[in-house]
Amino acid sequence: MQKRSFSFLLVATLALLAGAGAAFWAGDRAATPPRQGTPALPLLAEKLGDLAWMRLTRGAMVADFTAIGGRWVVVEKGNYPASPQRMRRLLLGLADLKLLEAKTKRPELLPRLDLDDPKNGRSTLVALQDRAGRTVAELIVGKSRPDILGGGNDGVYVRKPGDNQAWLAPGSLDLSGDIAQWLDRPILGIAASRIVAVRLTGADGKVLALRRGAAGGNFAVADAPADAKFKDATALDAPAAALADLELDDVKPAALLPLPANGVAQAVFTTDDALTVTLRLFARDKTDWVAVAAAGSGAAAAEAKKINARVAGWSYAIPADRVALLRTGLAALLAPAKGS
Repeated sequence: MQKRSFSFLLVATLALLAGAGAAFWAGDRAATPPRQGTPALPLLAEKLGDLAWMRLTRGAMVADFTAIGGRWVVVEKGNYPASPQRMRRLLLGLADLKLLEAKTKRPELLPRLDLDDPKNGRSTLVALQDRAGRTVAELIVGKSRPDILGGGNDGVYVRKPGDNQAWLAPGSLDLSGDIAQWLDRPILGIAASRIVAVRLTGADGKVLALRRGAAGGNFAVADAPADAKFKDATALDAPAAALADLELDDVKPAALLPLPANGVAQAVFTTDDALTVTLRLFARDKTDWVAVAAAGSGAAAAEAKKINARVAGWSYAIPADRVALLRTGLAALLAPAKGS
């Protein structure tokens, strides 16, 4: 009889503890707080495959992400694809996050952990919903502490919205940067070794044509003046590298940022297997933007189709060093006159 009574008491106690933990995360501040090792977001791990929406809020920044066709896109950027690697790291990191140590719950001390109101721009509120629009998880993420746990193990401070109790959790959550930092940044990845011809036309109509002399050889200026003296091969070869690992700084739908009627420069790159990539370059509000298109025949046709499927309909802001290569003119390649 005593054994049965003990078993009943044990089951009842376990149920009470489970209910207390659930009540805490549902917002019951009078309930027993979670113990060490409790998942910070208990529902997230089993709901990862059902997620359809995420919002990051930090200061004036509000970044919305939605899942379309099996991948995440950035709503504020015209539904441009988000970085799959960064999204995966964040979502898995959140699902794996466990509470390690309770810290302060005094509101005036939360700013020290970057856990004050996300509207102040130091902490980040992460909100996740499933396909039915139900909230799966919400968490305020604060300061990261590299190697705080020793052995190369990082930590991060977190708290639940509406609750001032701060926690230290093992793990690393990268929520830095503005909305553009969440974009899938690669545009093109065509190695300079594949390029055999480059034709650069400035907005003023002046043309610089470069051609590779032989397979694996250096570039030379086509139809150069007979008395022209050029810089070394490095300078002449440089424009061909403009498409290697080309990444965006920002992006807009072409419908919102179309090519202007004037002031457009053009760069045409031809590869050794007849792929042609054309970039049209223009400036808008002190930023340089490009529209990209590809064409090809034979083996290059499939590659051109793949490129166009990714870049069609978009205008890209690109780094200044690549802009400089695309705007290279004949004068930039001429060797300085002796004595100058």
